[in-house]
Amino acid sequence: MGVHALPLEASMSRPAAPNSAFERALDASGMSRKGLARRIRDLAAERGEQSSADHISVKRWLDGVQPRPETSILIVAALSERLGRTLTAAALGFTAALEGDARPRNAVTPVSYPLDGSELSRTLALVASRDLDTPQAHDLLEWDASAVPVIVSRYLFGHLPVPAEHSVGGNPINADAIRRTTAQLMDLDFQLGGGHTRKLLLFYFRDQVLPLFDALPSQRRNDLFVATAELAQMLGWSAYDAGRHGAAQRYFVHSLRLAKEAGDDLLAARLLANLSHQANYLGSFHNAVELARAAQHAAQRCRAGRTTAMLHAMEARALASLDDGAGCAAALHLAELSLDRAVDASEPDWISYFTPEELAGEAAHCFRDMRRPAETGHFGALAIGAPNTPARTTAFINLVTAAGFLEGGHVEQALTTARHAIELAGPLRSSRYQRYVRDFLRSAAKTHPRSPLVSDLVASSAAVLAKDMST
Repeated sequence: MGVHALPLEASMSRPAAPNSAFERALDASGMSRKGLARRIRDLAAERGEQSSADHISVKRWLDGVQPRPETSILIVAALSERLGRTLTAAALGFTAALEGDARPRNAVTPVSYPLDGSELSRTLALVASRDLDTPQAHDLLEWDASAVPVIVSRYLFGHLPVPAEHSVGGNPINADAIRRTTAQLMDLDFQLGGGHTRKLLLFYFRDQVLPLFDALPSQRRNDLFVATAELAQMLGWSAYDAGRHGAAQRYFVHSLRLAKEAGDDLLAARLLANLSHQANYLGSFHNAVELARAAQHAAQRCRAGRTTAMLHAMEARALASLDDGAGCAAALHLAELSLDRAVDASEPDWISYFTPEELAGEAAHCFRDMRRPAETGHFGALAIGAPNTPARTTAFINLVTAAGFLEGGHVEQALTTARHAIELAGPLRSSRYQRYVRDFLRSAAKTHPRSPLVSDLVASSAAVLAKDMST
């Protein structure tokens, strides 16, 4: 997939008045014009695109020139991330994004939690087809924060209709085959990143799994729904890894609906936790807290300590982003207690990954986000202490640890750790990993702008940051 450039402005004609709404948001963010332009370029790169935004572009937008709808999406994302709350194009005075029906003819519907089970396969097929056929579709790139309250309320309080009877057609449905295929692709995804597996997953999901819904026997309905939800969840993670956040959100939400239909509370809790993780990553921290707590509510009837520990860890991550140290510490403590009480016989197989080392990794992220370097280093070391720690996990945690060293003033140690992480990542294709690298390099360059060691690491990281994650 080639990289293409985003146009910046919808019109070069200047409106009568400056854009005061955009000016207020920019001032509140504390970002300079150059800083905002740089973040816009970075966000475009994470989506496999190029943007030529610079400080002069920002000045024009402040003066009232309207950015293109594609560019306004990036501006909104950059400012929402910095402010820790979700903005909209309209709130920033960007009316060009609202004029006419800019959605493509085959665009997917807005993010929603479908109440009608018969619509699940149709809407999932539409998302998967558009995800395959239109890689740069903007309606599948952007996460929708406004959908979160509806998702939570419909999952927790919505009533499911009585399912209709279906006859068995053709070959028998084998949910176990779906699970085995999903597991194999998941293993490849974990080793190499979502960029390697996304198309394989999409073709299999669209062409072999979803058609089974046309001949769905009621007596095997739940098993197929759970297997399909697990596969759609994997699609969500691969889209997330590729920076396609609108697609990822839709896969997670539809998987949640399938889990609800099948009565699998723990899988539903996991999917709500996935949405919390994504919200936190994208800077929608209050939504991340709400989703993590909804996940805990979904799982409260199940005695699954390992799963519950993971759900508390997601809440801790979101509270750390809000700089709520006391709340974060309390959530981490509950996670530790739950993990200590875990009995594997009562847990689903998919939570076996959540070990004390995994919890330590979540804690390291928390303390990095709260700028507490000593704790970041301590928990980072615990997270990768086991000899069988996967290379992908080690690479991510090393960058978290490197950020802690940098915050603590240990520059050479930070750069050495970051370099090791980048070398260790090897063929990993993940926009999330690119962001970890980019955020570390930006912090290092900001705090040590004249360091030749920093300049050298920036230069040697160029190949990693140039990888196209969207295909």
